[in-house]
Amino acid sequence: MRNNKGYLLLEALFSVLLISVVFSICLPFINTSYQEQKTSEQLLYAMTEADHAAASRSVTTLVTDEREWIDDGIVYKLKTRKGVTDEYETCISFRGSNQKEYTTCASSF
Repeated sequence: MRNNKGYLLLEALFSVLLISVVFSICLPFINTSYQEQKTSEQLLYAMTEADHAAASRSVTTLVTDEREWIDDGIVYKLKTRKGVTDEYETCISFRGSNQKEYTTCASSF
C-alpha cells in the first residue's frame, strides 16, 4: 500500500453526500429567488399596462370600467374610476408568483 494514488469508494460517496446536502440546503433559497424575480416581471408588466390604459383614454371617453384578463397564468384585474378631482385612476391588481397580492395604479386627466 505504498503507492496509493486513487480515491476510495468511501471517499467518493462522502463527496457526493456533502454536495447533496449543500444543494438541498440551497434549493429553497434558489426557488424563492426565482419566484421573486418572476413576480418583479409581472409587476413591471402590470405597471406598463396601467400606464398604457391611463394614457390611451381621451377626455371624452373616460368612463369607469372593469376588465379582467389572463396572461401567463396570472389573472389581472383592471379598474378605472373617477377620483376626487377631475383625474381618473386606473388600477391593476393581481396575485404574483410568490402568492402575494399586488395593486399598481396610474392617473390620467
